[in-house]
Amino acid sequence: MEVIGMFKNLEIFKSVYETRNFTTSAQLLFLSQPTISVQVKQLEETLGVMLFERNGRQQIVPTESAILLYQQTQQLLDLWQQDLFALKHQNSNQKISCKIAASHTTAAYLLPDLLRKNKEFMKPLELEVSVLNSSQIMEQLKQHKLDFGFIEQPLTEKKIKRQSLTTDQLVWAGDATEPWLLREQGSGVYHYSINYLKANNLTLDHFMTVKSNSLIVQLLRQGIGQSIVSQTALTDYPEIPVKTLSKQYQREFYLVSRDELPKQIQTFVTQLAGSFIA
Repeated sequence: MEVIGMFKNLEIFKSVYETRNFTTSAQLLFLSQPTISVQVKQLEETLGVMLFERNGRQQIVPTESAILLYQQTQQLLDLWQQDLFALKHQNSNQKISCKIAASHTTAAYLLPDLLRKNKEFMKPLELEVSVLNSSQIMEQLKQHKLDFGFIEQPLTEKKIKRQSLTTDQLVWAGDATEPWLLREQGSGVYHYSINYLKANNLTLDHFMTVKSNSLIVQLLRQGIGQSIVSQTALTDYPEIPVKTLSKQYQREFYLVSRDELPKQIQTFVTQLAGSFIA
């Protein structure tokens, strides 16, 4: 199989592995479902292994061979894209694409100042910044859809580096007679909120899921709801009732990054992490 064809098949395999569905992958890659099936079959024949067990028309399960190939495929595709970029732009000042994400709290109170302090190291990069919850960031790092990110949960994954940056104190805020305002599952604050409810034998008879820290703060300002929030987020709003919590509700902010990043991105990551070293 020629090199270009092999990389095309690996791209298809990667999509099928992540979606666990031939039809969904076909839609994402703008190909027909039969084309996806044929390409995966061709890759299996070339490698001499079965990559997916088919359980009906839609459901597929990756084999051990697929799990191993997926890990290697991401590195191969990354290197391939880096080599193509270098070939196309070897005599230009084209910036390197750098995709990062920050959890809601770190996006609002950590990232802006970090970027301001490290503007010099941003110059060779074309940044694309997303705001996601901690679990989503880790998942997209695993899939090589992000280069690095900032999270507020001590999550770990193979081949993803995690560095502690700073601490953040959580507090209870609001009106105890009001419904609970909860972040979505996968958010760092959600984890602490559920722990608080259990520790205080409280029930969730009335609650609202709000996928934004800033919106929760504004609701609290209007006397709507009670919530576990970052103390930092309430600095400018002394009118919101607050109850101090124990160190059990003191959390870490982390910088998480993929292995084998391009040199310019790795330099940027190192510099960002170094900003917290006294």
